[in-house]
Amino acid sequence: MSILVLNDVFKRYKMGEQYVNALDGVSLEIERGEYIAIMGPSGSGKSTMMNILGFLDLPDNGEYIFDGQKITGMSESDLAFARNRRVGFVFQTFNLLSRETALENVELPMIYSGISKAKRYKRAKKLLEMVGLEERMNHRPNELSGGERQRVAIARALVNEPDIVLADEPTGNLDSKTGTEIMSILDNLNEQGKNVILVTHDPEIAEHSNRIVHIRDGKIIGEEKK
Repeated sequence: MSILVLNDVFKRYKMGEQYVNALDGVSLEIERGEYIAIMGPSGSGKSTMMNILGFLDLPDNGEYIFDGQKITGMSESDLAFARNRRVGFVFQTFNLLSRETALENVELPMIYSGISKAKRYKRAKKLLEMVGLEERMNHRPNELSGGERQRVAIARALVNEPDIVLADEPTGNLDSKTGTEIMSILDNLNEQGKNVILVTHDPEIAEHSNRIVHIRDGKIIGEEKK
């Protein structure tokens, strides 16, 4: 059963006097539990696709169906709920709050969900232990290595038990050894049944997935299944 469906999706941006199709009639189905990579060069439209899949943006035309529900027409509060509870984001730049500890960064999505302080602490601590940071949870981001910061970001992405983990160039700012460790965590998440969607330009990262979708100039130009 498909959890994500894009039907003939367009997204346009104005650049000067012209409009550019960041997505140009994209159709894609992602099955529940699938591990997929969206791969393309800079400017191909892959980040625009990620923003739409993660409820950060809406199509100009076409249809996005998430878990059987049409996204077009949803209220802003419903979209905010979906962003917070249904999808977990892992970004290349980590996007951690510099003044908060690792634990407090992981707790943050649960604050917006109205979860009690005791439950937030217990859940955040458990996830930081899962990613190997039990000894570092009271450190702030500037006291952590790049790999440790990305582990915090992964723990934060998982804290509301989302259906899907969206990872945008998750190893882009990391050395190869640390990148391998981060990808191992994402691989394990998929083995546990999570949908993992990688957005990348790196063939080695894409090879972790079970299906690679190639995008260029806003169009899907091919797929590889493994």
